[in-house]
Amino acid sequence: MTPSPTHTAPFWNWWRSLAAAALLAALHISLAYLPDAPFTPPMNLVLYFTNLYVLYCAAVVLPGRSATTLAMFLAGYAGLFALVLLALGKKPLFILLIVAYSSLFGSPVLIGFFVIFVVCFILLQPYGFESFVPLALIYALLWNVRRRASWFARVCLGGGLVALTAVLFPLIHLATRDSVQTLWHTFQREDVQDAVGQSLLSSTSATLVVALFGVPLAYALARIDFPGKRWVESLVDVPILVPQSVAGVAFMVLLGPGSPLGQGLAPLGIRVSGTTLGIVLAQVFVAFPFLVKTAMTAFEGIPRSLERASRSLGASPAVTFFRVALPLASRGILVGLTLAWARAISEFGCIVLFASSPVTAPILVHTEFLRAGATESRPIATLLLIICLWIFVMLQFGQTLLPFAMQKTRRETGA
Repeated sequence: MTPSPTHTAPFWNWWRSLAAAALLAALHISLAYLPDAPFTPPMNLVLYFTNLYVLYCAAVVLPGRSATTLAMFLAGYAGLFALVLLALGKKPLFILLIVAYSSLFGSPVLIGFFVIFVVCFILLQPYGFESFVPLALIYALLWNVRRRASWFARVCLGGGLVALTAVLFPLIHLATRDSVQTLWHTFQREDVQDAVGQSLLSSTSATLVVALFGVPLAYALARIDFPGKRWVESLVDVPILVPQSVAGVAFMVLLGPGSPLGQGLAPLGIRVSGTTLGIVLAQVFVAFPFLVKTAMTAFEGIPRSLERASRSLGASPAVTFFRVALPLASRGILVGLTLAWARAISEFGCIVLFASSPVTAPILVHTEFLRAGATESRPIATLLLIICLWIFVMLQFGQTLLPFAMQKTRRETGA
């Protein structure tokens, strides 16, 4: 009587497993008897049991899979063997990695994280941690959108995010160099506290000044068409185009101690160069375009029919601006304020030539670098980076708290 396939399958699976284990044992025995044995007997024994575990995982994961999956499994094993064992000679690390590889191969998402881990902590050393975190986040994002976007869109997104990571990598690397204790000790220095406080005070003051004049200008440019409007919009961009050193020299020529205007203000007790006022003026100059352009785009996105409806109900132009246009553009304006503040607090070139005292945080970083090199200036730079990023994140979060009904309004009006 011929046994049914149900009864013979376990036998043949057991027989194949036993045969594979015997062939593997023969391979390791032959390696042990080579004239120049690549492994010591204890290590050879450990590798044998490790490969037995690899065979077990393959027997669990690969049945029913395609030949391509089997080829990928073998290619991954061969790649780890060549990279870690042959090229680097790290036998214990190879054992750990191959066990993890065999265990995770059944999960595509986990094996992707494993590949990123190997690439970062083996090929990209000594930058393993700071490269693994952003690449893992990019991989998680691409995995999350794999069914909502085409392969081409995912390639564009992944390539762009990797390029963005490369651009920001110096900052990522800087943020991981110093311990929390070092940063706290640096922050307790009186000169660091004074410089950071001066930067926060001056940049906030500059942002308020920019908001006072920039928002009305942005509204006017968004609502009024007049001859030469394009030239005015181009002039708004001039502070972005002008090198910082040129702006510093221009301020010094206009308001410096030897200038006619500087000498005229001296009898009144007003001194601009080398004061907080000079720092604020320099920061206003560099931050002004960021707010005006962003706010202008926000105002242009508001349907004019809403303002006409407000005027038809008897509201004045000023009331319409404050009660209709300004609330609807509030999120865009906040983005502009955030960019303006970030640009103001990071200004260095203009300030170092025109108003290098009182010392701001970027000036202190530069001074410490000239005095003692990157080792002493690095913790101060890291502190400034963390503070700026924290405030930037909080300002971005504040956008969600502002009234913003633009999308709903457009759906209702059909604009």
